[in-house]
Amino acid sequence: MENNNYCVILAGGVGKRLWPVSRQDHPKQFIDFFGVGKSLLQLTVERVQAIVPTDHIFISTCEEYAPIAMRQIPQLTPEQFLLEPVRLSTGPAAVRATWHIAQGCPDANILAIPSDQFITNEEEFCKSVRKAFEYVASHNTFLALGVKTNRPNTAYGYIQRGRKLGEGLYSVKSFTEKPEQQYAETFVKSKEFLWNTGIFLWNTTTMRPVGESIMPGFFHSDIIISSIEEENDIVRSCYPATERISIDMLLLENQQMDVLECRFGWSDVGSWPVMQDVLPKTADGNATVITPATEHSYSGAGGKVVFKNCSRTIVSVPEGVATVVQGLEGYLVALQGNVLIVTPNDNAKRLKSLVTELQVMYGEEYL
Repeated sequence: MENNNYCVILAGGVGKRLWPVSRQDHPKQFIDFFGVGKSLLQLTVERVQAIVPTDHIFISTCEEYAPIAMRQIPQLTPEQFLLEPVRLSTGPAAVRATWHIAQGCPDANILAIPSDQFITNEEEFCKSVRKAFEYVASHNTFLALGVKTNRPNTAYGYIQRGRKLGEGLYSVKSFTEKPEQQYAETFVKSKEFLWNTGIFLWNTTTMRPVGESIMPGFFHSDIIISSIEEENDIVRSCYPATERISIDMLLLENQQMDVLECRFGWSDVGSWPVMQDVLPKTADGNATVITPATEHSYSGAGGKVVFKNCSRTIVSVPEGVATVVQGLEGYLVALQGNVLIVTPNDNAKRLKSLVTELQVMYGEEYL
């Protein structure tokens, strides 16, 4: 059974909500935010290696990120990097990964996991994923991993539990992606909802009709593929006609879906407000990120930041930059390359809109 278990790590995003540290040419998944000498992608690979054999792990990323991804994860072969010719979100990436894996294992069970997860209980995570693999191997349904809500958070998706199917297992009654504050408060208060972790599992037979719906003919091809180059040519011919949709929206809004309630301590570190929550903090709630001096260095250690009369403020600066901030409450101060930003750190959507505004005014140079 375990020989049929595979994993695809979704690592093709640009990470606008962690701008300006996350940039188009070096996005968040390749950055060491925690000063541990490993990027978010490297930590994710280590996490899934405890569950899935290394040769059953695939990384989905866009073609332009292939060199840095391969450099950071040398234990994987070039054939284990599934390259997207264009960014069409995670839905098409998941379909392509399923198609690729099915060529070698027609009855594979697949775990899809983002590369920007923060998980505190690795043992419990492994236990949950193993249970999830067993479930999708014997049920013709998609399975989401959800965690209990503990506060309203408009940056997360909310899964409403339906009928109980087993220990910790429920049908999905409804799904709401990034709700407004008032709805998030209602969802948490009701205790009927789980946060969507963005981690999903399925069997190839379950994904096949979904894949055919957004990539017609993809799974019907009789072509014998002899190399990854030939496969990439087929993918390039299919991708321009595919639909731009996230895996969350593709599965949770359109397919039969169940959810496993998990307790492994989870956060999606895709935005500065969440990063503020998970980073080590001073007594006043201040946090520091020291980014590498060069893009080829993964260590985030070192750096000098002084807080004066500040609270709940996060400062991110490169190694070797001394920084003093005074009188700030609940702010983000981030310097990276040719961009410095100082803004309240209470709304990830606001930062994303600022990035778009900057792009309109000054072009791509600062992205």
